[in-house]
Amino acid sequence: MPILVPKKIIPIIPTRLAPLIFLAGPIRGGGDWQHQMAIEVLKKCPEAHIACPSRWTAEHPLAAHFVQPFSQAENRQLVWERHYMEQAAIDRHYSMSESGVPVPGCLVFWLGLENEDRPHPGPEPYAMDTRRELGKFTALVAMRKARVVLGGNRQFHGLDVILNEFADAANVGKFPFYEKMDLLAEAALAKARSISPN
Repeated sequence: MPILVPKKIIPIIPTRLAPLIFLAGPIRGGGDWQHQMAIEVLKKCPEAHIACPSRWTAEHPLAAHFVQPFSQAENRQLVWERHYMEQAAIDRHYSMSESGVPVPGCLVFWLGLENEDRPHPGPEPYAMDTRRELGKFTALVAMRKARVVLGGNRQFHGLDVILNEFADAANVGKFPFYEKMDLLAEAALAKARSISPN
């Protein structure tokens, strides 16, 4: 399982057996939920490519799986995130194989509560960037059938509105929400592999 961490963009070739899974959700103040989510994906699909925006260093427990530890690059981290989020969730020119088949991937949002021991330092509110990303990908679900799964804590502030917006965008009665990471990982891998040629 290769794990990609910021900021250097490294070309990858995901396949149905090794899809690209992007871990989206609160980082600052969110605890290291990405660690457990990566393990859940690893259990179900050891070959998966995981893009994690956490600035994990070579000392992280999952460092043996890193393509390379956090490194500075000319681009901002937002460029790195956008590249892999879009590659995982929507079919763009760089997420197409030479045969023209869409590359398997999925964007995983984990909407956990703020960590009480290590809360968000401020001054901006907890999960501010995550909420912006949720809005963007709600629109992309409607317009481009973006591959997105949602999970976390049902007490996440504004969750009912988020789920209603995603249900409307996906034109479904109820958008699935997973409270357990193992089920969320399973749903992400199933959605990543469910793509069909254009």
